[in-house]
Amino acid sequence: MTTDAIPLGLRERKKRATRDSLADVALHMAAERGIENVTVEAVTDAVGVSVRTFFNYFACLEDAVTRPDPDSARRTRRAVLDAPEELTALQALAEAIGQELAHIEEDHERWELQTAVLRTSPSLLPGLLAAQGADERALVAVVAERLGRDPESDLQPRLLAYVAIAAVRAAAELWVASGRSRTFQSIYREAFSSLADGLNS
Repeated sequence: MTTDAIPLGLRERKKRATRDSLADVALHMAAERGIENVTVEAVTDAVGVSVRTFFNYFACLEDAVTRPDPDSARRTRRAVLDAPEELTALQALAEAIGQELAHIEEDHERWELQTAVLRTSPSLLPGLLAAQGADERALVAVVAERLGRDPESDLQPRLLAYVAIAAVRAAAELWVASGRSRTFQSIYREAFSSLADGLNS
């Protein structure tokens, strides 16, 4: 998981450590038992925090399993808007999303475990798809904001956001299919470089 460019204070580091612990325990329990057999109380008991603390970080148990870092969308938005003006919108997207995926190779076990949980607990899929849809709409909105265009009536923001998402998915799939013989970041950069050759803004 990524961190913001500004160094985090002790309080923020502790909060993130608690959130990460809750998400990790929830995911491992879901993998072992099935999400239907996991409770928030079991997760908080294992971490040693209160149920109230759990709900300070996650709206529900399912979010802890499928959306371990709720701040990611906010950081991505800020990074796109703060990217240097000389970068195209596509380049700004590549840099912003790349920052969020900087530790994917360290977190590949969590990513694979989450995939396994989704296969065995299909009840999680509707919520995950709804959250992904919200993230995609947020990405369209921030591209439109950077370009000064209307996300509802202008094709360009939607097109740029969706091709960026496709590049991420293609890079991730190839990385896994290749047995991770190459670094994810090298494949990721290649994907966006290929896009940039034919699509700039």
